[in-house]
Amino acid sequence: MAKKESKPTAEIDADGLVVQKYKSTVLVVLPSAEFGDETLRYARSSLYNVHVGTWSVSTESTELIKGRHQDEFLVDGPLAGASMESYSGVVFAGGEGVRELLENADVLRLAREAAQQKKMIGTWGHATEILARAGVLKGRRVTGDPSVAQAVERAGGKYTGRQIEVDGALVTSLDDAVGMRFGKALAALVGI
Repeated sequence: MAKKESKPTAEIDADGLVVQKYKSTVLVVLPSAEFGDETLRYARSSLYNVHVGTWSVSTESTELIKGRHQDEFLVDGPLAGASMESYSGVVFAGGEGVRELLENADVLRLAREAAQQKKMIGTWGHATEILARAGVLKGRRVTGDPSVAQAVERAGGKYTGRQIEVDGALVTSLDDAVGMRFGKALAALVGI
């Protein structure tokens, strides 16, 4: 008779769902509309695969927010008052909608906090300009939408125009075309 192998039992909540255990959590900052939802899915999925959770915040936290490809969801909390204290990193979602966040004091503060604490920072597309405006790019190699190149250079950064750029704990990508590689780079930094 063959030996019956025992499988580890997962913790189940009151609704019968498996309780997910994460090593850490990454903060995801989203505009209220027109964000790159395809890359966001890759990033969140890649982090989930290495047992890193995500917590999403936006300027709109009481209504559904809508991505470029019509993904709609309710974020986990408001952007105002968010802090990097309990997160292993931050991802600023790219897309045309990010322009609403470029002057947002909370967004710029979060970028500065993450840089000062040497935590993982990820951006793609237009969101790289957040880092330029926050003043955290001096001496750093980054990429993003070509429209942000001058802002990066003025902030003391080196705009490469490459599809993906990893500089220490900073991961930037040109656009949504490298969503899967962007997600894997994030996971490699915080999934250790």
